[in-house]
Amino acid sequence: MSVEALHEGRICDAGAAQSRALHYGDGVFRTLLWRDGAAIDWALHHDKLVRDCAALSLDPPDGQVLADDLALLMRGRSQAVAKIIVARRAGGRGYRTRERAGERWVLAYPAPAPRAADYREGVVAALSTVGLSEQPLLAGIKHLNRLDQVLASRDWAADVDEVLMCRGDGAVVCGSRSNLFAVRDGGLITPMLDRCGVAGIMRHRILDCAARMNLPAREAVLHPADLLAADEAFVCNAVIGIWPLRQFAARTWRAPGPVTRALMRESGHPLVLDHVG
Repeated sequence: MSVEALHEGRICDAGAAQSRALHYGDGVFRTLLWRDGAAIDWALHHDKLVRDCAALSLDPPDGQVLADDLALLMRGRSQAVAKIIVARRAGGRGYRTRERAGERWVLAYPAPAPRAADYREGVVAALSTVGLSEQPLLAGIKHLNRLDQVLASRDWAADVDEVLMCRGDGAVVCGSRSNLFAVRDGGLITPMLDRCGVAGIMRHRILDCAARMNLPAREAVLHPADLLAADEAFVCNAVIGIWPLRQFAARTWRAPGPVTRALMRESGHPLVLDHVG
């Protein structure tokens, strides 16, 4: 008997309904900024996509094919957010599969409408009551299982722009949609991602910027108390660039601080440069 499927009460394509992305979250994704006819940091995004696919024993799509997909979808758009999903091809019901072939989706979303104040005065972060699930085999990977982040994003206070999430021992790992950096004694500290969390493209770029600027930078276990003692702090991702923190819990900063501002300029991210002189 062949597989049949209904979606909202209507017969639908059974192949799409059997997607392992839908059933198991068996895949990875990238979210990137499209601006003036180009995908920002495309080489870094593609390299990370390939490495994340390898971690799941998943064959990645050809880079030129993906670039052509993006160019086709973004035709006529000067600015947008693109999402690329690579999921394992359906191989029947059940968790176990030997299938390595992937299938790809490319989506276009409206361009973000950034607030200048987020870059010039900073944002407010709070500590989430939702902890991160820990699986070292998936640490650093942008896989499709994002229920921790969905739960953390449900109940924000109206004045909070991002929530920070901790692992089981109480160490802060990241924001719900961002990586985290603290500045202490002129050097950068970013949480270790050996148990959970995503190693984002902006995180990578900022560490590269720090090396070019001869700015000390290290990964470390970072607890909320360490963040409260920081001289500066900021969150980042590939779409927003860098958001300086002006408040976390009872701690306030004059944002952006000098190190954060220097990194914002050095990063070259277009939304950041639009708003930081």
